[in-house]
Amino acid sequence: MIFKKAKDLIERLDQDVSSLALLSTIKAAERTVQELQQEGPSWTGRFSNSWEINGPQGQQVKGNGQPGEPRRVSFPKAPFTGQQALRVLGRTGFTTNKVVFKIDNFSPWAAYASDLADGKFAPRSPEPQTQLGRSKWERSGQARPKGAHRRYQTSGGGAGNASRTAKENWLTDYINGGRLDKAIQIEVDKMLRRL
Repeated sequence: MIFKKAKDLIERLDQDVSSLALLSTIKAAERTVQELQQEGPSWTGRFSNSWEINGPQGQQVKGNGQPGEPRRVSFPKAPFTGQQALRVLGRTGFTTNKVVFKIDNFSPWAAYASDLADGKFAPRSPEPQTQLGRSKWERSGQARPKGAHRRYQTSGGGAGNASRTAKENWLTDYINGGRLDKAIQIEVDKMLRRL
């Protein structure tokens, strides 16, 4: 009888840990999107509201792509049983460093806004339409370079009013500068404290 109770306790703990691991991964994906919304450019808000999270079983949640302040993207946190969480984590290769959740931006301007492609940039309005954009608005007092260039290049074309609402290479810096890893670590640490 004592051995059965100990075995049941171990199985329950294993299932609870799996549930918390899956939930911490979901929370890390949500945190990452929130941080990307804050770091990225925000003129009309369409780019900020075009982030999506794709889950391990084909689930998808996404922003509405509409203008305005960044809106939270929340992944469903169905009440996973420990066994369901174990199956999901096992199927997705959670323990073999495979991707469990994918974060992407579906805006048609995502490559330009993320400083991954050259383009021609002209603001639709004289100043950012979002409070977030206005709080990060940098004006150079110069025109943008002639021809195709990167979003963050706001000088080189003579006098003008070129501006930007996000730092140069903000996405690459977020990923490679440790902020992505920190977002994940924060949620994993929260999970461990709950144990």
